[in-house]
Amino acid sequence: MIYIDENLCKGCHLCVYMCYQNVYAISSDANKKGVLLPYVKFEERCTDCGVCEVVCPDQAITVNVNKNWWVGEDTKFNPKFSTGKKD
Repeated sequence: MIYIDENLCKGCHLCVYMCYQNVYAISSDANKKGVLLPYVKFEERCTDCGVCEVVCPDQAITVNVNKNWWVGEDTKFNPKFSTGKKD
């Protein structure tokens, strides 16, 4: 499932142009900001490649939240960030 945060999206349409499966289309109606937002027209074509998520400069797109390991409730986030100190 693809989520587009309409509050973050500024309508650059990079997701539309970069999606090789042509999942997205551009809405003909402007939102309250006057922006023609992209929307998911053919979700069945999505391969969860995440290109749209990566190219979105506004970080407004999330692809398949259930598959993202950092979002799940049963997983523990442990990126093992360095403290900057040598042991």
